[in-house]
Amino acid sequence: MSLDRPCEVRPLSKRYGSHTGVDDLSFSIPRDQVVGLIGPNGAGKTTTMKMLLGLVRPTGGDISLLGRTVGEPNWGAALQRVGSMLEAPPIYDRLTARQNLEYQTLAVGGTVDQSDIDTLLRLVDLAGRADDRPRGYSLGMRQRLGIAIALVGHPELVILDEPGNGLDPAGILEIRQLMCRLPEAGTTVLVSSHQLAEVQQACNQRSILANGRTVAQGTTEEILSGRSQHVFHVTVDDGDVPATADALRAADLDAFDRAGSMFVITPPAEIDGRDLNLLLATSGVYASAISQPVASLEDAFLDLVQHPSSELDIAQKATIS
Repeated sequence: MSLDRPCEVRPLSKRYGSHTGVDDLSFSIPRDQVVGLIGPNGAGKTTTMKMLLGLVRPTGGDISLLGRTVGEPNWGAALQRVGSMLEAPPIYDRLTARQNLEYQTLAVGGTVDQSDIDTLLRLVDLAGRADDRPRGYSLGMRQRLGIAIALVGHPELVILDEPGNGLDPAGILEIRQLMCRLPEAGTTVLVSSHQLAEVQQACNQRSILANGRTVAQGTTEEILSGRSQHVFHVTVDDGDVPATADALRAADLDAFDRAGSMFVITPPAEIDGRDLNLLLATSGVYASAISQPVASLEDAFLDLVQHPSSELDIAQKATIS
């Protein structure tokens, strides 16, 4: 396993009888980045994270975690360098935030260092509430305390399952800002979510899952590569609108929409922007602008999870590196 990739999965599967929860899933996590594992509910995100942590035994495939193979006798040493928060944060409401962190430090075999605990409390913006019991915290504050608990011991990799689930927009923003700060402290982050906007803004890389399989991986630019819509926006002068409409109809391109002096044209696949420009110029119309809209990440996400048969082309073009 490359030292630049704290975790690599190839090709992972998990079956429960006749049901397949994860199906030949492959991805890798670059060091010192925030990587998102995104997909609709039931896509296999939580099952995958549990397999990474050794909580669920894979049916097939291999997981390399910080230089060790999960499940083999020596992988426990790697697991000690991994923090996690799955489902509800492991918080004791009878203890203060500081005492929760002290307890977790002792639980992982460490020595309580108040300066380390102070650093964690500042990192998650809870220094001012360190001596309060979490029962009085908001949901966002509880999530941030859960992340602080996951960060006890300075893990190289932290795994967070739906950390923004149930939060209001302000709480989601707090979690996002916190995740973005973690690589600066040397912690790589793998976060799962079904909230595309949350992952899009927080993550450097993302892996999209559907039906337990990887259907796309990479940066936003890589995932959207080659996914431009075959639609053209053609803007002309107001006085050229009638002539433009006539020229398009004469070329059998009458399936267009118009908003003022802008025409929205969906031509056959063999016709591109240059052809449209030449067509109009031949009719004496000179377009002031011709553009081709690029698909958004949301468009790509919905298309990929609804039509996973396209996964091979996308996965081959976009890989986490």
